[in-house]
Amino acid sequence: VGTPTEVRIRREVEDILEVLTRPVWIMRGLYTMNSGSRREGFRLRTSDMDVMLWPPHHKVICDLSQISLYRIPQHTIILMECEDLPPGFTRLKMMTPSLINEVKASCIHLNGEIYVSSMLFRTTFLDFARSSRHAIGRSSIQHGPCATYKFYESETDLAFCFQSCHWPNEALPWIQRCQLSHWPSERVLSEIVNEGCHVVPIGSAPERDKEWRVSFSGAEQKLVYSMNHCQFLCYGLLKIFLKEVIDQNNPSCLCSYFMKTIMFWLIQCDSSLQWVPCNLLFCFWTCFKVL
Repeated sequence: VGTPTEVRIRREVEDILEVLTRPVWIMRGLYTMNSGSRREGFRLRTSDMDVMLWPPHHKVICDLSQISLYRIPQHTIILMECEDLPPGFTRLKMMTPSLINEVKASCIHLNGEIYVSSMLFRTTFLDFARSSRHAIGRSSIQHGPCATYKFYESETDLAFCFQSCHWPNEALPWIQRCQLSHWPSERVLSEIVNEGCHVVPIGSAPERDKEWRVSFSGAEQKLVYSMNHCQFLCYGLLKIFLKEVIDQNNPSCLCSYFMKTIMFWLIQCDSSLQWVPCNLLFCFWTCFKVL
């Protein structure tokens, strides 16, 4: 998992890599954000890299009052609709037309309104990745909301999505929990909320092709960065235990996202836990019991 210095250097390298590759994607009309296990600071055999890509002029809003913050027609406005959907999922209604062919090809008509189909969007941008001149595009396969390709020994997931600069109304209670527990710090919390979220093209079930999942990948990265090293070690132990024990007996039963969620909940909700190196195995056992 690494020493505090090693983890810090790895993160700095990934931050620099994102800055260096960003202009390449901007030339192709996309903004990017790196995430995943490698961005968090791990170098395990199973560590991967996730890249989220979105068209910068498409603005996702959470309620109609936010439409006044943008310029039309320079910006394409998309409204999140969460009514009658499972928590964490939304529909995307087009409020103004898009000029991007891949987005236009993903639109469907429903009750006199135009919505973006997650299935069509995912398929269209997977074809875009495969047709890319870049060598990685031709070996892409669909994996959830992502186009996955192998690069040397590791895998990278490309998630074509939309960004919202606004914090969803359904996630407002999370802010209150953070303030009550004093984790993360007010500075980190403010950064997370101000950067908003993303919506990725996957529904709550395969047949629900009009649903999109709200992704807090940027927020999760900042929360992992705000862990102390004992917490990061415990998170790493959980990931290793998942791959070397749980997956050996029941493959595909769980994913590392469960381990991350357990860490977030325990750090925030159990103030009695002492996250110090001499207490590492007790903290791990507490996490295991939650799992």
